[in-house]
Amino acid sequence: LQPNKGMVEISGMTANEAIKTWPGAIGYVPQNVVISEGTIKSNISLGFNPNLIEDSFVWSALKLAQLDEFVKNLPEQILTPIDDRGTNLSGGQRQRLGIARAVFTNPRILVLDEATAALDAETESNITDSISSLHGNVTVIVIAHRLSTVLNADRVIYLDKGQIVASGSFDYVRETRSEEHTSELQ
Repeated sequence: LQPNKGMVEISGMTANEAIKTWPGAIGYVPQNVVISEGTIKSNISLGFNPNLIEDSFVWSALKLAQLDEFVKNLPEQILTPIDDRGTNLSGGQRQRLGIARAVFTNPRILVLDEATAALDAETESNITDSISSLHGNVTVIVIAHRLSTVLNADRVIYLDKGQIVASGSFDYVRETRSEEHTSELQ
């Protein structure tokens, strides 16, 4: 999507140019993950020929997304068929499949847009810990309403009606917000 005003640049390029220049370097997980009819493996390796992908790469992505134990217990494991739109998976499983897809290429930038909204608190915490293990190797951009998701972020940018109203550590943003907004941060 193109911004209405301003621009987003990655190393001096537009996002589209960066994606074309460095395929797989940017991972994105939307709130509503699109699932295709196929196998778990083909959904994780979307855009790549699944027959040419080593299973270990798929398992690594599943582990980071906290979906590996679930898949290990399926009769066909990563070759288990998935219905169109993932109707044979729960909302949380679809979300974690999207996370596995996003980390499959070992991206340098990972954008999580309400990516854990469909997860219970424990699973969200486990995935947050897994993603935290990428610290120093991957730039993670988290868009969230649930503040527990950004609690340990290096930098929090608080937006109100599209405007930046506070920026800094989680504690700094919470402390500097007006009384009206402080209740939203607790």
